[in-house]
Amino acid sequence: MPLYHFDLVNTKTILDEGGAELHDDIEALDSADDIARRILDERPELKGRHYFILVTNEDGEEVFRLPLEIIH
Repeated sequence: MPLYHFDLVNTKTILDEGGAELHDDIEALDSADDIARRILDERPELKGRHYFILVTNEDGEEVFRLPLEIIH
């Protein structure tokens, strides 16, 4: 299974959320969504401030970015 890594990012990495072996990019997106929701529960003031969850693969290549602004 591929290894994905998750970071909370603004202009730089703010919080390293670690990595996980997941089946595919869709499962990684679901995990990023869970992480974003948890962060916003703990730190609601981050919404609207251009933070996002950066998901990278085991080679360090960006897979996608999940902006906290789109989480409801």
